[in-house]
Amino acid sequence: MKGLKTYFLIGIGGIGMSSIAQYLILKGYNVFGFDRASSAITDLLESKGVKISFTESINDIPEYSEKSKIEIIYSAAIKPEHPIFSYFIRKGYNPIKRAVFLASIVNNTESYAIAGTHGKTTTSGILTHIFKNTKTSFSAFVGGIMLPEKTNFIHNGFEKTVVEADEFDRSFLKLRPFVACITSLDADHLDIYKNHKSLKQAFVKFSKNVKSQLIIHHSISLKGLTYGINVSADYVFYNCNQVNDGYIVDVKTPEKEFSNIFCKVIGKHNLENMLAAFTLACQSGYASEEIILSLGTFNGIQRRMTTHEIDDKIIIDDYAHHPTEIDAVNKTLREKYPGLFIEVVFQPHLFSRTKDFIDDFAYQLSKFDSVKLMQIYPAREAPIPGIDSNKILKKITCKATLLDEKEFNDNLNDNDADVIAVLGAGSIGDYIDKYLKIKSIQ
Repeated sequence: MKGLKTYFLIGIGGIGMSSIAQYLILKGYNVFGFDRASSAITDLLESKGVKISFTESINDIPEYSEKSKIEIIYSAAIKPEHPIFSYFIRKGYNPIKRAVFLASIVNNTESYAIAGTHGKTTTSGILTHIFKNTKTSFSAFVGGIMLPEKTNFIHNGFEKTVVEADEFDRSFLKLRPFVACITSLDADHLDIYKNHKSLKQAFVKFSKNVKSQLIIHHSISLKGLTYGINVSADYVFYNCNQVNDGYIVDVKTPEKEFSNIFCKVIGKHNLENMLAAFTLACQSGYASEEIILSLGTFNGIQRRMTTHEIDDKIIIDDYAHHPTEIDAVNKTLREKYPGLFIEVVFQPHLFSRTKDFIDDFAYQLSKFDSVKLMQIYPAREAPIPGIDSNKILKKITCKATLLDEKEFNDNLNDNDADVIAVLGAGSIGDYIDKYLKIKSIQ
């Protein structure tokens, strides 16, 4: 430890914090951290030499003799009263919020930032895949686990950076990207923004931080390069035909048109994300002909329309946690599996989001043939009186029941549905991961 700078990351197992931890390890620093529970991500970090504590006891925190060589980074989900955070404050440290530290890394590079209430992770992942295939010198901080790499941090140099511009806690306003994309502007995080208008104003502010080129979905009323499917825009996918594991499309750019391009993604919403990534990559200096070659070889992101065929059933695992995202999953499955019986297993994420969109959740879930609803995953929040999954359940119009986490595996095993969509951004990801591991050894 002596002589090297040391970092302690509070909430190190989070998808955003863990990519920073991997970056710091790559740079040769000593990295320690805390998280509430072990996971596949913490296992990955520990395999790379990170020392992680899973208890909130300050007795597990290493003693540091040279305070000037220690930096504390914390997730936005960490409250000031957290025992470990409080410990460092009492000791005279000045903890740095994750968004601030990430900005200090990427703002010194040619950065490509992807913002929007939906599609950030898939778009970032596809752009990362393109840059990797074009031998670009870059590092990517992705908000999901890339496949087949099984990591959320991809490194192939330091010249360019791919980063998700997260609107939560207004984190993205710290970024000064070279090129940026805004994929969508739906209402979300109203615990932070209070209303949709305030959210939109934050995105406008973000757009003014872009140094070179802003790329926007055609539906967004800002000035920039536009993209969309079967619309009038600068970059367009048209004549889109679904095939077994993707789409065959024609492509129009401001300069050229291309025919019969294979895009390896599931769902029209992800096809739009692929078009966004293609547009971003076109601003990086590569010829569109070279970029197109990567669109047919993308292997996806874990829990982003990930498909598993088990015991004559199709299980779709997806991070969808907003009504718009649930609708996109339903449309995708109806397109891909017409006529099949589709059940959704959904775990709401956050009491505040459930409260804000309770009618929208019920409406979108009712589009499935049956619903199994799990209890709300609280994440960083305390319960809100009167807000629980039962309140959503009463508004759902199709066959729907509550599902206890202890029944999760049995529900997947003893189920007559043809397709089961497992959706949510909380611990449901761990449940499906454990289930798949059990099935793999049976």
